[in-house]
Amino acid sequence: MISSKQLISENNERRKLLTKENEKYYDDMLVYIRLKAKSSDQESEEVLMELLNHLIDGQQDGKTAADIFGDDPKGYADELISELPKAHLRTRLPFLSYLLINLISIFLLVRGAALFIGGFFKPVDATVFIVKSTLITVYWLLAIAFLIWFILHLVENALFKKVSNWKDVLKAGLVGIISFGLGTALLYLIPNFGPSFSFGWLPSLVSGTILWLISFWTKKKFNLF
Repeated sequence: MISSKQLISENNERRKLLTKENEKYYDDMLVYIRLKAKSSDQESEEVLMELLNHLIDGQQDGKTAADIFGDDPKGYADELISELPKAHLRTRLPFLSYLLINLISIFLLVRGAALFIGGFFKPVDATVFIVKSTLITVYWLLAIAFLIWFILHLVENALFKKVSNWKDVLKAGLVGIISFGLGTALLYLIPNFGPSFSFGWLPSLVSGTILWLISFWTKKKFNLF
């Protein structure tokens, strides 16, 4: 069986055979199905490949994507999505675990580098207050999850439209700025209290590197993308 990764690679190559008009039509369907489908990546990519092959065959006969799939690509895609079996949560766990571990590893690596570089200019306090750090970490995880959802929502709404909406770019930028600003403000608004421990630049870099290697292994092990 061809893996989803191989299907994606083949899809990318075969899409080059489409005319600009058909490619725009198909690309919107492709992004929409990948965003909305609750099935496994394998099943979604197999459907997308079938659609692409069908479109290429029709194009050789002088047909457009609209001739083959109709003038309502969103409705057609919704019908296909409704027929796909829903994936179990356990099939999504490797990807979710990869995202979580990767985000934490990046934070630890950036923190370690900042402490190391900052130490050359002034004394750096490497004390970690458990309660405060936990609250801020939870905020950032929720903020990033919301930002990803919001951007994907904007992308979904922009599909199947002939004119791009520049307002969506401004909305995404504004939400990103507000999220970053609030996260930065929390560093100063939440007082240092409760249990604490020293966590210098070296342990931060080492633990961040270990977590990054784990996320890299997860990505390769489960062929995430």
